Order: sequence, then C-alpha cells, then structure tokens
Amino acid sequence: VLRHSNKCNNSYFPIYQEVLNYLSQIIQKNSSLFKGILRIRLDLLVKLIAKETSGDEKVFDKMCDLKPIQLYQLIYKLFSGGISTSDNEELTWERIRYIDGSLNRLPKNFHHSLYSLLNTTSGIDLDGNIIRSFPLIDEMTAGEPQFAINISNWLDKISQPQLRQLYVETIMILGSLQKMIKNVPDVIELQAILYQAHDIFIHDCANHDSSMSLCGISQAFYLTPPTGQYGTLNYLAIAIAQLYY
Repeated sequence: VLRHSNKCNNSYFPIYQEVLNYLSQIIQKNSSLFKGILRIRLDLLVKLIAKETSGDEKVFDKMCDLKPIQLYQLIYKLFSGGISTSDNEELTWERIRYIDGSLNRLPKNFHHSLYSLLNTTSGIDLDGNIIRSFPLIDEMTAGEPQFAINISNWLDKISQPQLRQLYVETIMILGSLQKMIKNVPDVIELQAILYQAHDIFIHDCANHDSSMSLCGISQAFYLTPPTGQYGTLNYLAIAIAQLYY
C-alpha cells in the first residue's frame, strides 16, 4: 500500500514502515493519546517528524539518522503533547497549530458544533470546497463515524496544517456564536471570516511584520494564541459580528 501511495515518498519507504510500527505499539499501549484524532495521515506525520528534527518538513536526513528509541520517543511526545521548548525549537502557537493540524487533531465537540452549523445553512465553504448540508444531515447524525469521515475528507482539502487549525478555530467560534447570528448566509464562507479577522488583527497590531505569510495569513497571526483579548478567537468573533450581525 505504501509503495503505491502518491502521497508517500517511496525513497523513504523504510522510515514510513518504522513510523507505522511505532504507531501500532503506542496505540496498543495508550489509545487515550489518540482522542480527537479520527485518522492519521502518514505523509503529514512523517513531514511533521522531519520538521521537528531538521526544521524543514522536506528534509528527511536527520529524521533517518535517529536511533529507533529516539524516533519512538518523538512520535510518543507528538501524540501525548509532551513536546516542549527544550525540543529543538520554541513551542510557539504556530508550532502547536502545525503539530495539531498534521495529526488531524480536533477539539472536543467539534463535530457536534459543525453539525449544528450545517442545520442553519445550506453549506459551508472551506477555501472553495463546499460541504453541503443536504443530504448529509438527513442521512447522518453528529456522532456517526461516517459523518466524521466526511468532515475529515473535507478538512484534508487544506494542505497546510497550521492553516487547517485556524479554520478549525473558525468553525468552533462560529458554533459557539451561532444563536446570536442574525443574518445567516446561504453558504458560510470560512475564508471570508478568517481573512476579515486577520485584517482586523493587522490593523490592531501595526507593529507586527505582516510581510511573512502563508496563504495570505501573516506569521504573526499564526503565532497568536487562541484566547485572550488579542487572541485569534476574539478576532474571529469580531469578524463574524461584522459580517453576519
């Protein structure tokens, strides 16, 4: 299967096998570490390990030089949340979002929040990829595995892990504010909300360097924690109020 995957670099086939083996061991010993993770994309996990070891997701050499116990411990740390500031680089919110996005980790009640949102509109647009409310919510409940799989496939359209997590944050704050939204559009555009929030952030924090960006979002925004007066969730809430109240 790995050799025929178009997402896995076959020249590093042994490292993929090794990662799979350690994943299996960790799941058997401590399955609770995988709460909020429906499935694991091996290509993203290996890129994450490469980035943690070399600082670049495309440079595999240092990862391949790890001793078996070192690779096992790193994988365990990633899933247990044990990565710290002593592990190669500072533990910033951009790094946390990159890790969570690469692991496909979702917050508690995410699927219920999204299901509830789909009940109020005909669809939700994720950067040009629209998930339609119908027949999805007619055929499935929020707790069904098949609903979660559909949502996972939809989120996988976003290839940048840290951007994916910002969209997850957008969905969560939308869900918490949905009862207060007066003008629900036919299709909720997540990108419009996120970029509006980012524009407000840049206006408030003019001292930040907004030149460095990923997909139009400045690095300063990725580095910003979710909570607090100047957190991303606050800016997303303001954007929602401006667009839909």
